[in-house]
Amino acid sequence: MTDKTLLVDIKRNALDDGPGIRTLLFFKGCPLSCVWCQNPEAKSPFKEISFNKDSCSECGTCLKVCNQDAIDFSNKYRIDRSLCDLCGNCIEVCPNYALEFVGQEYSIKELLEIILKDRIFYKNSGGGVTFSGGEPLYHIDYIKELVKELKKEDIHVCIETCGYYTRDKFYEIILPYIDLIYFDLKIYNPKLHARYCKVSNERILENFEDILKNKSIELLPRIPLIPNITDTEENLNNLANYLKSLKVKKIELLPYNPLWLSKPERIGIKPSYNYTEWLTKKKKKEIKEIFSDFKFKDF
Repeated sequence: MTDKTLLVDIKRNALDDGPGIRTLLFFKGCPLSCVWCQNPEAKSPFKEISFNKDSCSECGTCLKVCNQDAIDFSNKYRIDRSLCDLCGNCIEVCPNYALEFVGQEYSIKELLEIILKDRIFYKNSGGGVTFSGGEPLYHIDYIKELVKELKKEDIHVCIETCGYYTRDKFYEIILPYIDLIYFDLKIYNPKLHARYCKVSNERILENFEDILKNKSIELLPRIPLIPNITDTEENLNNLANYLKSLKVKKIELLPYNPLWLSKPERIGIKPSYNYTEWLTKKKKKEIKEIFSDFKFKDF
């Protein structure tokens, strides 16, 4: 049994990731590495240190306590992460809270205590708990124990997944305890999927088609609309035709949000994708026309 794992955030009173009022859990770690990832701090399964340059006064207090000489004010990212041993001394002494750990360890007992505080809101709104990330199924043994406890409390469970999981294990130890799956379909072409997400999509599509056959679980495919990558006419038409062939009627379209671009630098990563514009009205109209045969929320 895996009793502890890392989360990057817990969002209570969430309204956009499943029905009703929900608690949203962001697990740390993902088998994909999408160049546009909205939560890059959740890609690595390991604890990291984040540096916010806007909060730093360059007082030098952190330099004095770093035993690994990992802090360098001439370094754009401030920390040489090849030297840092994550001791946390710099975080403790920073007067401006410019440094912080990314990833906090939670036991199942600790998470349940947080989740159950809002049980009355779940009951009154038809809400529950949503697992997000990163990729929650990257932590499948931990999730197994957590969903069992949530079902004992009769709490609705939703999983947001990239679809890259081991099918047999998922069916055996996870599926019986969840109520809703948000399943991301990003790029139809396997070579382009590998280029932009670092893995091919064969397993993802196989998992999607297989679980679509299971009528006992609600499944909602979601398509992120990433400029010049997933929102191309070719890719969207391919996905629309693919979903039609499977007789899918309802989808969710997720517009691009460029606000994530401030995140990678904080954890020492230079983004390889840096599109800064929001989705235009013209582009939205074109996308809606491609998916006119499907039901989806307006955006």
